Amino acid sequence: MQHDRKPLIFLICLMVLCCGLEAWADISLEASLSHLSFPVDQGAMLTITVNGASRISTIELPEIAGITFQNRGQSSRINVINGSMTSSLSNNYLVQAQNPGIYTIPPIKVNAGGEIASTKAMSFEVTGTAKGNSTNSGGGEGSPKEVAYIRIPEFADHYPGEIVPIKIKAYFNQKYRADINSLPTLRGDGVVMPQLREKPVQTQEIVNGIPYHVLSWDTTLAGIKAGRHPLTFSMEASLLIQQKRRSVSPFGGGLFDDSAFNDPFFDSVFGGAQRKPIDVVSPEAVFNVIPLPTANQPKNFSGAIGDFTLKVTANRQDLEVGEPLKLSVEISGSGNFDRVEPPSFADNPDWKTYTPTASFTSQGNSYTGTKVFDQAIVAKNDTVHEIPPLSFSYFDPMKQDYITVSSGPIPVKLAKNTIAPTPPPPPPPSAALPPPSPGAPDKTNGGFEQMAPLNVQMGDFQQEIIPLFLRSWFLTLVALCILVIVASFFLQLRRQNLQKHPEKQLQRRKNHLLASDLSLVEQAYTAGNSTLFLASARTAMQNQMGLSWNMEPTTISLTGIKDRLGADASLVEIFAAADAAAYGGATLSREKMQAYLQIMKKELEALP
Repeated sequence: MQHDRKPLIFLICLMVLCCGLEAWADISLEASLSHLSFPVDQGAMLTITVNGASRISTIELPEIAGITFQNRGQSSRINVINGSMTSSLSNNYLVQAQNPGIYTIPPIKVNAGGEIASTKAMSFEVTGTAKGNSTNSGGGEGSPKEVAYIRIPEFADHYPGEIVPIKIKAYFNQKYRADINSLPTLRGDGVVMPQLREKPVQTQEIVNGIPYHVLSWDTTLAGIKAGRHPLTFSMEASLLIQQKRRSVSPFGGGLFDDSAFNDPFFDSVFGGAQRKPIDVVSPEAVFNVIPLPTANQPKNFSGAIGDFTLKVTANRQDLEVGEPLKLSVEISGSGNFDRVEPPSFADNPDWKTYTPTASFTSQGNSYTGTKVFDQAIVAKNDTVHEIPPLSFSYFDPMKQDYITVSSGPIPVKLAKNTIAPTPPPPPPPSAALPPPSPGAPDKTNGGFEQMAPLNVQMGDFQQEIIPLFLRSWFLTLVALCILVIVASFFLQLRRQNLQKHPEKQLQRRKNHLLASDLSLVEQAYTAGNSTLFLASARTAMQNQMGLSWNMEPTTISLTGIKDRLGADASLVEIFAAADAAAYGGATLSREKMQAYLQIMKKELEALP
């Protein structure tokens, strides 16, 4: 018997292809500016980080009048936590403005691995020139209180468990450049604050004639025991102290005195800005927690403090005895919903109740919303006419009194259970069979009179029956599938190994690029062309140092090499000679080129 093999072959090939596919993880996108305010003659670093992607296809930078973006290279990071590996890629851009003012960077679209995501809009301020003004450029050290401080509101008396909304505001003097290293934290006992997760609201204020950048967080406090509790808020920050760069040409004559090399931005990029840790703190405040009054405290009070309303509904009102009914209890308002418990049914012989389930829907924060309790109840008899009222008690801190809210009775209509009739018993086996109907076949002779005759003709015969799993074409297809699966497995292992050890992939890339660059240097040496030799040597050094230091090769300068390798390093001498040849037309002898070539091979291969 022949069967169509095409569907089977298609299914097998589809399974093989699915085995070799790699699952894509969801990506997340972050963007941040190194400074929210900077002088017009300096800049800020824009960092765009993509988490969960192995490559970034495109980044669509917006066009903003008076703002320029300069690419400062890409960096990658791989983290392994509890056996789970995550990767992130970061692209850095120098943001500079032509004129002072307040600017907004609109959402930036990023295509990473086929997935498109957008950043949030960011605003920043560009102030006047910082040249000749050390305080505006962050050069002044200043005391911590002069640079930044935290302001919190004054507290009244509160009750244990009461949710107290507050606003924390951190003020940063615009005269200084500072970076934030942590979120505000609470210092004190007897009072708790939820962890800050949302980004702060950024505004500007003038206090006593001094302009400040202000970061605001909305949060809550709650006292856990009665008493006077001193508390303060603090956060860690860094004051950026500018240090000017000094560069001296080894050939004299002010070779690198061009204003392009003396841009103050290069001072911070190549380590010119020193970070001084500072603690930003608030004045000490007292959070006084007073005990709840015991007079007139309801028996069903569970510790709820705030302002609440009660609503009770049933999913239907017509039912039968023993049929479950869902009762929904909604408690809405603002307060400590973690202390809100469902109203309890009083002991009632007419109703059977079950444990309720709870869910909470917030209205923008954790202390405003609706808590719903769904409870199943069952009527025990048909004499029930209503669901009894339920009550909920809470303490209102504004009225300083206990409030009890109650629901009205819910009428219900119950019907008696109907009993199904009992089917009649089957007839006894000895009962006489009814007479055959007219036209029924006569079974006295076996009942075969009206059956079709047997087919006595033979069909086609097969010489040999071979099972499907023993056929040659099937075995060949299975072998090919196994080879594809094994190859996909080893390719996946190799890919995972490269992801776990990115330094190996980076070293291979460095070796390949170094061999290609040194080949050009050797060709220039063979031709005796010292100008081409030094230009090729400069390119080779920039490429290797850019990969080793995770920088754009074209941004590497003589000053940066001195800062990292030291002024006496051999590569510094070669790079200075290349700069001299490029700007002043200096030449080298054949013996000097040979010596430089040997130094480059040794030093560039040894770069970490």
